[in-house]
Amino acid sequence: MHRPPPGLIPRVALALAIGVIALALWRLAASLAINSFWQDELFSMNLAQVPHFAQMLRSAASDTHPPTFYALLWGWTRLSGFGEVGARLLPMLCSIGLLTAILLLPRPGIGVLPRLFVAALVATSHFWNEHAGEVRSYALAALLLAVAALASSRIVAAPTVTRKWQITLVLSATLAAATHLFALYAATWLALALVVLRTDQWRTALGAIAGVVLAGAAYSTQILLFHDFGNSGLLFAPTPAFLLNHVMIGLRSAGLPMLLGCAMLAGLVTLGTAARRGFADREDRATTLHDLALLAGPLVVTLAGLAVTLIVPSLNYRGPQVGLALGWCGLIGLIDRAMRQQPRLVPAALLAALAITGAWLLSWQGLRPLPSRPDFRELARQLAAQPACAGAVIPVLRDVDAAEDIASDGTGMRTLLRERFGFYDTAGQRFEPFTLVRGEYNAATAPRSLLAARIAGQDACKVIAATADVRGYAPIKIESALRAAIADNAGDPARLEARWLVWHVDAHPDQPVRSIALFTLRQPTANEKAPTFQPGP
Repeated sequence: MHRPPPGLIPRVALALAIGVIALALWRLAASLAINSFWQDELFSMNLAQVPHFAQMLRSAASDTHPPTFYALLWGWTRLSGFGEVGARLLPMLCSIGLLTAILLLPRPGIGVLPRLFVAALVATSHFWNEHAGEVRSYALAALLLAVAALASSRIVAAPTVTRKWQITLVLSATLAAATHLFALYAATWLALALVVLRTDQWRTALGAIAGVVLAGAAYSTQILLFHDFGNSGLLFAPTPAFLLNHVMIGLRSAGLPMLLGCAMLAGLVTLGTAARRGFADREDRATTLHDLALLAGPLVVTLAGLAVTLIVPSLNYRGPQVGLALGWCGLIGLIDRAMRQQPRLVPAALLAALAITGAWLLSWQGLRPLPSRPDFRELARQLAAQPACAGAVIPVLRDVDAAEDIASDGTGMRTLLRERFGFYDTAGQRFEPFTLVRGEYNAATAPRSLLAARIAGQDACKVIAATADVRGYAPIKIESALRAAIADNAGDPARLEARWLVWHVDAHPDQPVRSIALFTLRQPTANEKAPTFQPGP
């Protein structure tokens, strides 16, 4: 990297950016053990625990993602173990690698401040908060796409291209495409941008396209042979309201408003100046257009995902997040160009954005973050501590829009519940669905015999339900549904005891979430008449 720019303002901005990045890295390391694995991570960890590699690949084939990350995780956990810290070191290293790539790999001539500013933007983004230490493929995909994008940027800028960067682009684009469906769209866009801006590099672009096609063919085969299209239609509802909401969530996760707004403003300054004055030379034109193509990457990936999801439902907010790595890499060059065009204004704006963001973060972030994931570990501990519940059936709340939406074959649901709740289970418990209809108790979908036996005292286990993801309903509504269940099975609704395990969105103390809970029956008092056991139909 180049030496720090002269002047007090750029140097203070550099120091602030380093401080923001250091805080983010410390909080990431501190959060590894605080959070239990949550439901999507538990899917990854259940695959990692499969004893044989070939068996793991067969199990992973039914997922909506390629098995590349699961294969890497399977090998990693043989070295690190299956605990939260050991497993999460893999995505954490990928996330640190992403910041390292942003700092070290931009093309020659780009200053230190644009690199550090974009690294701070990434390290404070919602994407980072969600995926930097998450045992899923997103941190790996972001790292691979960033390496591919920055290698492409070097190829576009260099009069004489070295084979090292050509190989880096082809390999990283191919691996990224084999890691996530939406990374396939991003890698394709990179190759197209390269061949348009550097036609003499058509062989390199063709190599990247060949790798993407190979990864896409393998993924298509996986989808056609093993994918459950009906289930994906429920998970990724292709309705306009759903898609619009998730696209906006995904794109907004690119960074905090102050930093992202300042970076985008620098991009607009570059674009406006180029439109008025033109480009200095052919290299200047190619690199600027390449940076703009990278900046457009998240939108291109989103549009491709929207088109594909009409055929194979596959888009939620995480899809657009995959393309963010391209946009971040494009901002590095655009901010650098804006600084050269406005050497006083742009560094001052970057300094102000960093100072405001840093002050805001320090106003609520401590050095030890709060839990930011549902606590399945604590839920399992409390279930294991319940008297007479070893080996017992644990009803798990689910929710459907209508009673007829419940699948007649409950085997798949039981498998899902076992994967989700069984990872931390030490009591040999069995997990069965307890289905609500639009958040309300429904006698036809409830395990009435089990409820009646526990209410009457014929079953000594007093757990009537656990929940982790009945989304969209306030705790008071869920508790009301369970009181109705107790009353409908000859019990006193006042006996319900609810233990909500609080977690926080982005570890923010002012954003508590109550979505995971254990519901039990307290013992009836001497004045309360024990109900007669009358099994429900």
